[in-house]
Amino acid sequence: MKTLSVGIIGTGFGGTVHAPILQLHPGIEVKSIASVHRQRTEDHLWNGIPYYRNWRDMLESEPLDLVSIVSAPVHHYEMTMLALQSSRHVLTEKPLGMNTEQTLQMLRESERLDRHAFVNFQWRWTPIRQRIKHMLQGKELGDIQHIKYTGSFPGYSVLANSYRGWEARREDGGGFLFAIGSHMVDSLLWWMDEEITEVYGDLRTQIPAYNGDAGLEFRDAEDAFTFSGRFKGGASVLADVFFPGIRGAGWTLEIYGTKGTLVMRDDHTLECSFGGAFESIPIDPVDPPANLEAPAVHYYNGFYQMIDGMYHSIIANKPTLNMPNFVDGHKVQAVLDAIRLSSVTHSRVSVDYGSMIRHG
Repeated sequence: MKTLSVGIIGTGFGGTVHAPILQLHPGIEVKSIASVHRQRTEDHLWNGIPYYRNWRDMLESEPLDLVSIVSAPVHHYEMTMLALQSSRHVLTEKPLGMNTEQTLQMLRESERLDRHAFVNFQWRWTPIRQRIKHMLQGKELGDIQHIKYTGSFPGYSVLANSYRGWEARREDGGGFLFAIGSHMVDSLLWWMDEEITEVYGDLRTQIPAYNGDAGLEFRDAEDAFTFSGRFKGGASVLADVFFPGIRGAGWTLEIYGTKGTLVMRDDHTLECSFGGAFESIPIDPVDPPANLEAPAVHYYNGFYQMIDGMYHSIIANKPTLNMPNFVDGHKVQAVLDAIRLSSVTHSRVSVDYGSMIRHG
C-alpha cells in the first residue's frame, strides 16, 4: 500500500481529532503538525508528531502529499491557497471560506493546479446518512415535498459562564451558522442532489456578552439561527438551530415525500412511514477502535470513512463517489452567504452560485 504523507495545520481540533483518526489509516503517515498561531512552547514533538511553531515553516520544510487545514475559517483561504501553490493536495475544514469570492478562487486554483481538494463534511459518511441518500436516490419516498431539520441544545451555561474566543466573532468566521449550519446545508444539498435557489434567514445572538476575569467579551456571532428556502425542484426546507437552551431536544430530521415520510433523530435512529405506523429502519453501526479516546471517538464514524475515500481518490487520481470537494464547499458557502444577507436585509434572497466552469 502506497503511503501518503500528511501535515496538519492546527493543534486544537487538528491535534485531538484529525491526527489520531488519520493515524489509524494504514496508507497514511502523519508527518508533522503546526500551530495556527506561533506557540511559545519550544517542544519539537506534539503527542509524538514532529511539531512546527509556524505553519509556513512546515509547508516550506516538509515533503507532504496532503495538508489538513484545521483553523478558524478566517485563515482557510490563505492557508489553502499556499498549500495548493506548494503542490499539495488539501483537506480544508468547513466552511471552506469566509465568502463565495474566496471559495470560488480556491476552487479555481485547485483546478488550475490539478490538485485534489476536499472539504471536511464528514457526516455524509455516517451509515445512517448514507442510508438516507440511498433512499432518496431510489425515490423510496417519492418526490420530496418538504424537509424540516431542527436542533436544540443545552448550551446556556457554557455561553453564560465562559469566553468563546474567535467563535464569538463573526469577522473570524464564528457563529453556529458556519459551525453547524454548514454541515446541515451540505447534507441537504447532497441528499437532494439539487441546489437551494432561495432562502430567508434569521441569525440571533441570545447571549451577546460575557464578563469574566479577563474582562468583557462582546459577541456578534449568532448562537441561534433559522432559515427557510426552496430547492430548484420546488421542495421547501425549514432549518432551525438553538444552542443556548437550559435543556435541548437534540436533532430531528423530517423528510416528507409523495410516497412516505422519514424521521431521523440524533443521527442515531431512523424511522419511515409509507401511510401506516412508523417503522424502524436498522442501521449497521461502525464501531471505533477501543483505544480511540474522546473527542476523536465521537467523529470516527464519519471521518475515517472520508479519510479512506480521500486516500483512494489521491492514489487512483480520480474522484471517489460522495467525496465532498471544493465544488461542494463553494455551493454550501453560497447558501450561507445568502442566509447571512437575508438576515441583515430582512428579505428573501436568491442564492448566487456564480460561475463554476472548469478553467484550464
